[in-house]
Amino acid sequence: MARASVMNLIAFAPQAAHEELARRSVDELAFRHPSRAIVVSLEPAKTFSLDAEVFLYRHPLADHGLVYERALLRAHGADPEGLDTLVIPLLIPHLQSFLWWLGDPEIDDPGLRSLGAICDRLVVDSAQAPAVRLRELAALIETGAPGLNHRVPPFARLVLGDLAWSRLEGFRSTLVRVFDEGVRAEFLEGVTRVEIRGARGSRLPVTSAEILFGGWLASRLGWTTPAWALDGVTLKAGPRRVVMSFAGTRGLRPSADAPPLQGVRLEAEVGRRKLSVDLSASLAEAHLVVNETGMDRTLRTIPIPHMSETEALSRELARIGRDLVYEDSMLASSRILAALGS
Repeated sequence: MARASVMNLIAFAPQAAHEELARRSVDELAFRHPSRAIVVSLEPAKTFSLDAEVFLYRHPLADHGLVYERALLRAHGADPEGLDTLVIPLLIPHLQSFLWWLGDPEIDDPGLRSLGAICDRLVVDSAQAPAVRLRELAALIETGAPGLNHRVPPFARLVLGDLAWSRLEGFRSTLVRVFDEGVRAEFLEGVTRVEIRGARGSRLPVTSAEILFGGWLASRLGWTTPAWALDGVTLKAGPRRVVMSFAGTRGLRPSADAPPLQGVRLEAEVGRRKLSVDLSASLAEAHLVVNETGMDRTLRTIPIPHMSETEALSRELARIGRDLVYEDSMLASSRILAALGS
């Protein structure tokens, strides 16, 4: 039986729950992305010690004898800046190395700097952190971003991926299909207002998913120069400005199984014609309502299933090269965040 490894996958688990998630995800991914997987956890202690386990698996669904490996390193009392020295001897040379950072992706974290310096790609989940973290992550994409230069780590060459971005795919594709129908594309030049409803209570701060979705709209439609406005920002769209607001839902309690957004509402005008698009999400589907001048009202139920951590990670691992749409959206998100904080 031949060993199958298409990449080195390093998963850093800052908490015990993250360690279990990392191990389970690596095992589930093995059939599509067999790798030399290394799960690293860092635990506080006065003196350094290392507990290591190595597993060799034969995938039960592979008739040809697919074999993959997983190493688990529990570093007690280790210097976070030296985590790379624990991992380097275990890497397979000449393969791309991915770092999956579970938890808050703070780019000044010494462990992230250490492991990131030996990898080619970094996969984070910005939903695990405050939305302001998007500004810091944007520094990995554009090192010349104003006010961020001092926070750029030495591994700025990393290709960045985000599980929060992958989970928004259903919302993005649904909205795109609405404007692909008939002559609705002309309404994109006349958008006046966008309301993005996050999966949060009304008094909780804006989430990274809301800002990322707003950044995607701004980058794709050429909206620039965000400025603070009540409940959101305004953006320049040619000679006019578009209002983009962010809102939660009163009494809503965030859930791990909930979609990243509660909904999106978009309004546009072209001459005397008007268009409104309202997309409201539940656990596994979304309800779409489209009202257009001179046309029958459109009501649809669209499946937007919850994307598991493993599925979102699989999509990021399968990505070839840089995701330029994501990077443009991140940069636009950073500018929106700057306007919200001004």
